[in-house]
Amino acid sequence: MPKNTAVAEKAYYSTRTAAKLLNVSLGTVQKMVERGELGAWKTNGGHRRIHKETVHNLLATRVGNSPPAEHELDLVVFHPNHQEAQRIHGQLSKWGLPLRAAVVEDVLDTVITSVSSHPRVVLYYVEELNDAESATIEKLQSFFSSLHVVFAVITNRQAYDGVADALQHWGIMVFLKTPSLDEVKGFLRAQLMMGRAG
Repeated sequence: MPKNTAVAEKAYYSTRTAAKLLNVSLGTVQKMVERGELGAWKTNGGHRRIHKETVHNLLATRVGNSPPAEHELDLVVFHPNHQEAQRIHGQLSKWGLPLRAAVVEDVLDTVITSVSSHPRVVLYYVEELNDAESATIEKLQSFFSSLHVVFAVITNRQAYDGVADALQHWGIMVFLKTPSLDEVKGFLRAQLMMGRAG
């Protein structure tokens, strides 16, 4: 299957781009994030990513348009290892975030669960990125993009740089799988803020 060389549209803006679109300073964007006016999270490298939807919602309210209707966050997480899948499920429930989550251990179950529950986010665990895994991720990215579902990847520390570099041209967000999943938690909180802003 030929690879799509076009860069997939990302679901986020850099702080600089958000500031330019909103016609405000970088400092103002950071304050807007702290006040909860813009949904954002920090990457493992400490860079802020601003959700496009919250920028567009804010722009729409400035011109008197109604932003999209509020929606509940749903999450599907794929991890092939049963013990790790259970640990991730336990970690998600400890956060006390108002989200419905399903953790599955099979790629086909990921698709079936996603079609039946219409999640907002699908997190897909990758331990090693080989040709077969790349092809699967490309198909999943295309499928979830057509459903307007955010598709992101979680990987371990050893594989992070290689996976992030390889998936960057598709615009897929890659999160580091740490015991506390803090980066994922920040991302999901930002998704919830987007829902409240909608």
